[in-house]
Amino acid sequence: MLGAIFSYRGRLNRIQYFVSAMGLGFGAAVVAVVAVMAIFGGQSLDRASAMRAGLGLIPVMLIAVPVYLWISFSLQARRFRDIGWEPVFVVPAWFIFDLLDRFAVMGAPQIAVSHASGVSWLGLLVNLGLGLCLLFWPGRKFEDIASVFDDVPPPPSRVQAAAPAPRPATPWAPDPVRTGFGRCGL
Repeated sequence: MLGAIFSYRGRLNRIQYFVSAMGLGFGAAVVAVVAVMAIFGGQSLDRASAMRAGLGLIPVMLIAVPVYLWISFSLQARRFRDIGWEPVFVVPAWFIFDLLDRFAVMGAPQIAVSHASGVSWLGLLVNLGLGLCLLFWPGRKFEDIASVFDDVPPPPSRVQAAAPAPRPATPWAPDPVRTGFGRCGL
């Protein structure tokens, strides 16, 4: 089961991607709430003690954030593969575009969507477009995928495999199918 979550192999259709993404988001929210409640304990703290308690979130974040990113990228890669796009190119290009967009906003803050967002309108539209593609773009059918491997002969069907071998032309020749025990095998 963990191979299905952490693996980059295979494909995810739209429903599987949606359910997996919602489960990942719900799991991340539960981990965040449990970590905050465990560290702060629901008590009101002054500023200095809140900063000391906030340092307790660092080990949780050092474990939770890489796991969240790994699962998120694996879901996206498998969904891109189902769409027919090569995730080896799409995911790094998306990541690099997002970094360049954030650097552009740092250099020219007036192009940001809002003061605190750190994303430009173009970056927002690209992220929205790719997110909508992941959710709504139909996946490839099996026939489309099988056509990629046209040079590989298909495996024999059961009807072809079950067909008896042709009988020899002469009645005294040994039967190639029957070897071993039996009336003709000895």
